[in-house]
Amino acid sequence: MVTAVKEFSSLGDFLKSVDEELGDLRKTLGELLRKLEDLRIKVEQERKIKEILTKLGGGASKGESSPNVVELKSLKLVMNPTALQEVQALEEVVETLNNKITRLQAVKKDLEVLGGMDIELKITVIYHDEVPSALMIKVI
Repeated sequence: MVTAVKEFSSLGDFLKSVDEELGDLRKTLGELLRKLEDLRIKVEQERKIKEILTKLGGGASKGESSPNVVELKSLKLVMNPTALQEVQALEEVVETLNNKITRLQAVKKDLEVLGGMDIELKITVIYHDEVPSALMIKVI
């Protein structure tokens, strides 16, 4: 979990920061979705080839484990991943980005009510995994 603290001189500056982060995340998500679609096509092609090879008697057994995966204590190492393994990894990333976008949109919606205030403020924001989790507002 990444934790950070950022300060803003106004609520407008903070909301602008949220908008920029949302834009960046949406752009990244779009790129990943295009890549994911390409990989899904590749997975389907590999599946068809394996199906033909299995019919010919030269395919791998169904119970075969993934010999290219090494489970470490804190992460999984995949050597020469299959298209399916790449798709699964990207799907996890896409889901994480979608969740982050949803949480940022909720923060923005919650704070837009305060956006019209014409009061000089100092805002300190606590971030967890790049999403605001707490705001400390001080009137200057």
